[in-house]
Amino acid sequence: MVRDPMLCGRCRNPRRRLLIGAAAALALLPARRVLAQDPPALPTPPALRGVGINYSLWHRSDQWPTGAQAGWGTPSIGDYASNSPAVLATHAAWLASAGVDFIVIDWSNDLGMDIRLPGGPGTQRFIETATLALFQVWRTLAARPQVALMIGCPGDPAAISNGALTAKASEVHDLFAANPVYAGLLQTYLGKPLLLVYVNTPSPWAESLPPWSDPRFTVRFVTGFITQQQTLLGAGGLSRFGYWSWEDREVPTYAAAGGYAECMTVVAAWRGAGTPGRANGATYLGQWAHARAIGPRFVIAGTFNEWWISEQIDVQHSKDVEPSRQLGWSSMTILQQQAALFKAGR
Repeated sequence: MVRDPMLCGRCRNPRRRLLIGAAAALALLPARRVLAQDPPALPTPPALRGVGINYSLWHRSDQWPTGAQAGWGTPSIGDYASNSPAVLATHAAWLASAGVDFIVIDWSNDLGMDIRLPGGPGTQRFIETATLALFQVWRTLAARPQVALMIGCPGDPAAISNGALTAKASEVHDLFAANPVYAGLLQTYLGKPLLLVYVNTPSPWAESLPPWSDPRFTVRFVTGFITQQQTLLGAGGLSRFGYWSWEDREVPTYAAAGGYAECMTVVAAWRGAGTPGRANGATYLGQWAHARAIGPRFVIAGTFNEWWISEQIDVQHSKDVEPSRQLGWSSMTILQQQAALFKAGR
């Protein structure tokens, strides 16, 4: 049996080293050859590793809009509503076959509403309703990932002290963690359901983590572009205080806990002038090579199905992994290959 180093502190793996090269050549290099120097944290034993991906439930109709909310491309299955049982079942099968262990559902903009009560913005109500639909469908499936929820307080840091964030966590707890029908679908970590909390980008807490916790969950805080938040960025790409990154530009950062690498997010592309875009998959392969070299407990493999131009400006600067009519199955193929190598410690 492999002991969890976060619980026992006894497992040790050799540190790994880097050889920089073309991303395509990095795809199958042994992970120990990718780092130029030893990372600040030890790699997690391969048997304990898992792969997550950010999963969107905001597509409200099978006739997608135009303009700022248009898609950067078209899914291979065509436009769809996120609450469609057939679509939810298809996505579960695809993700499970690609080696994805859990999805992250974004409730970070839902502060102040509760799906059990009337009111609240229409999009947020739809996302939470679609989340319930996903749980209803996925509980019947033999092959599907687990689920983690990400709540948040972007633009409202007072929520950590005025009870609003705790109220949102209680909604998650009551609907899912305390519900025997759904509790088994939740991703657990360190013996409790994993709850992510998005705090905003940049983080309002530039010198620490927010002073908030919830004993019902294992809580991890999330911000974005840690590479551009210098007070959060430590040596060797380490997230100084343990923030998990929603997304980074260029070399991804990673969080550590208990002396072990804990989480890194990799993306197929990122926004910004002069960025390389997808580069025929080389960007995604290069990010995965770095993750395999660091060896975190979790890799978040970017986004599966955001689609909107407001998040991803065009095909070449899109980062979704879902099969599309423009790019086919190329990103899913990389995800499946790299997830297997990562979890094998290669």
